[in-house]
Formats: sequence, C-alpha cells, structure tokens
Amino acid sequence: MTPSEYIKIEKEQNKIIAAAEKVIFKARQQADKCTPPEKHRPAVASDIKEGAIIWHSREKKYGGDYWHVVSSPEHYGDAFKAYTADDGCRYGLDGAYIELRL
Repeated sequence: MTPSEYIKIEKEQNKIIAAAEKVIFKARQQADKCTPPEKHRPAVASDIKEGAIIWHSREKKYGGDYWHVVSSPEHYGDAFKAYTADDGCRYGLDGAYIELRL
C-alpha cells in the first residue's frame, strides 16, 4: 500500500466514522430526555461494572436526575470516586442508584 492509498482509505473511513458519531450523538440526546426509573435502589460497589448505567439524584432546579455509563471501575464503594464515566469524569456512590429490573 502506498501513502496515497492510505490517505484515500483514511478519508473514506473518517466519513463513515463522522456519520456514526452523528447518529450516536442524536441517540444520546434522546436518551438524556428519558425520565428516571420509577423503581430503583441505591447503587452498591458490585453494581460498578464497565457498561453499567448509573443514575444520580439531582434537584429538579438543576436539571433533575441524570445518568451515565461506567467506562472504568476505579475505587469500588467509594462515595466520591467509584468509577470513571463515559463523559471522562469520576463519580461515586453518593446519591447513585440503579434501575430495578423486575
């Protein structure tokens, strides 16, 4: 493969990636509008697994409860830095909860 061929492939693939990122962004915007789960329980250390959805309580005047996805578990059970989320920030179990699936 030549550098020119590589550049051509890179450009083509970057277009595909950009289109996928747009779809993912729109999906996240829609998911962010969902209402918090009615049935839930406090999150515990064993809930902190890669890919888990963790909710956090927040006053309505500040936007209400919110969620994110665990990217990497950090300090299991820690109130302030139990995991890193998909937004790159660290979160803890203080005010965290998960949806109960019946």
